[in-house]
Amino acid sequence: MVSRLGEVITISGKTVVVRGEKITPRHMGKVVIDKQMNEIGRIVDIFGPVDSPYAKVMLFPKAMNFCGTVLYVR
Repeated sequence: MVSRLGEVITISGKTVVVRGEKITPRHMGKVVIDKQMNEIGRIVDIFGPVDSPYAKVMLFPKAMNFCGTVLYVR
């Protein structure tokens, strides 16, 4: 099952910060994909306010540039 994770806020090296909408602790370790179903990375941390959390995603080696796009979690 695929669900919307949120919008990319920043990319720094091999780390991406995504502003989430409904991110919960159960998302830890899940694979993140783009709208073409390309695997982007894996969620390694969730932080920030409970009602509007952020997810830290470690990129896979062949991830493309996708700043400002919406990502999904599988």
